[in-house]
Amino acid sequence: MPILLSSCLAMSEPRIGPESPGFYLSAPELLKLSRALGSPDASDGTWERIITVGYQAPGLEPNGLTAYEENPLFIYAFGHPSELHGKLPERRPSGREPAPRSTRRLIFLKPSTFVVDDEVDARGLTQWLLSSRSKPAPSARAFTIAEDEGELVCKTLLPQKSAIQVKQQRNGAESTGRYVVLVQPERPSGRVRFVHVLDARSRGDKGSSAQAELVTQDGQLRLTVETDGHTFRLTLPPAQMGAGDIEISGTDGRVLLNRRLFPSGNLPHGVKGMALLEQWDTPYRGRQPPLWDAGRPSSELIKAVEGGTIRPCRVVELGCGSGTDAVYLAGRGFDVTAIDIAPTALSLAQEKARKAGVSARWLLADVLAPPALKPFDFIYDRGCYHELRTHNLKGYLETVGRLSRPGSRFLLLAGNANESLVDYGPPRVTEEELRNDFSALFDFEWLRESRFEIARPTAIGPLAWSALLKRRPLATTAPERGGRQRSN
Repeated sequence: MPILLSSCLAMSEPRIGPESPGFYLSAPELLKLSRALGSPDASDGTWERIITVGYQAPGLEPNGLTAYEENPLFIYAFGHPSELHGKLPERRPSGREPAPRSTRRLIFLKPSTFVVDDEVDARGLTQWLLSSRSKPAPSARAFTIAEDEGELVCKTLLPQKSAIQVKQQRNGAESTGRYVVLVQPERPSGRVRFVHVLDARSRGDKGSSAQAELVTQDGQLRLTVETDGHTFRLTLPPAQMGAGDIEISGTDGRVLLNRRLFPSGNLPHGVKGMALLEQWDTPYRGRQPPLWDAGRPSSELIKAVEGGTIRPCRVVELGCGSGTDAVYLAGRGFDVTAIDIAPTALSLAQEKARKAGVSARWLLADVLAPPALKPFDFIYDRGCYHELRTHNLKGYLETVGRLSRPGSRFLLLAGNANESLVDYGPPRVTEEELRNDFSALFDFEWLRESRFEIARPTAIGPLAWSALLKRRPLATTAPERGGRQRSN
């Protein structure tokens, strides 16, 4: 029976079973999960295993994840525990997206360590439980559970002032033969946060368990976890403030993974998904930038902004790459959200923004599966649409529809099929294809030929389309396919 780790509704005698009002994690199930995930090889069943153990309450259907990534060195999952939906009032901080009623980060640090970060509303949920078949052996703020599947060492890092109890599970007056570790803050208020590090190892292993240190800096949690082979450094902001980031080094100090963002949306996963992520990230790791990364803002974007066509507003860039255009917009007073699927590209973008003294919201996400965001005044795409068009045009158009509203403007730069002799460049579309793809939702303010800037200063960039579109009012009937004539 799948049971999971979480906060639960306060009760005097916790019980295991579908009738229980809370959530659990089972030590045996967690040990099994560790064995399944510890291999460096990708697994197409990882997503399902994570949901089953981490986000499913006994007797309930699994709940989905809102952010997920499989990496050779870690697995990151973020979601909302199933049973908590509908039990607590939604809180809406001023100026931000609604704060989730409950959230869970479940991070697996390969090969055998879990970080579980739960946030819940203190008005209803102030306990956290871990069940086992054998009696846990407590030691200060840690306890060890020895099961047939191995040993699990669990350390409570937050709340700092909390009561930790070991209780025997009962069904009425009868013992169930199981135990539960119960963690409860001394004085719950506002949103309560539970952070635990759980280290799985073979039974009888005499080696030291993972060492963890947690500090608060600039309103965010900084967690360092040291295992036999790696040092993991994690930044864990409050859930409504962002996804956080990770850096990994070996015991010899050699950097294995430069500091980079955790995902804000569900990334492609499994063997094919990880290969796709590697394909998009690799070009940004070399000494020379990829061809499409010109290192200077797009001339078409500059014309639209400095000519007054597009004025400072909330903007989202789809496929921002290393952030040159997003940093330009932020420097011109725009409120910028920038999305890309390549973590190395976003790390470069963050550094560009820091040097320029501007801020933007950088999101590691798939444009085809972005996080929930309010519609924007302006959408900008330099080269994302033409890459995704043959892969999943329907998904791309759905994203653009969700991220826009009537009156939103959309500047789209795409490869132009009118040029066929150049032996390099992006995928190309015809004018008819472009108009047919977008005329159902948008009017064309202009459609003209331009050229892409590229990372070869002496070379001419590929021919491009520059299209400025405006989202049509909902009640307006779409014109015939093809829209207006092209303006030169």
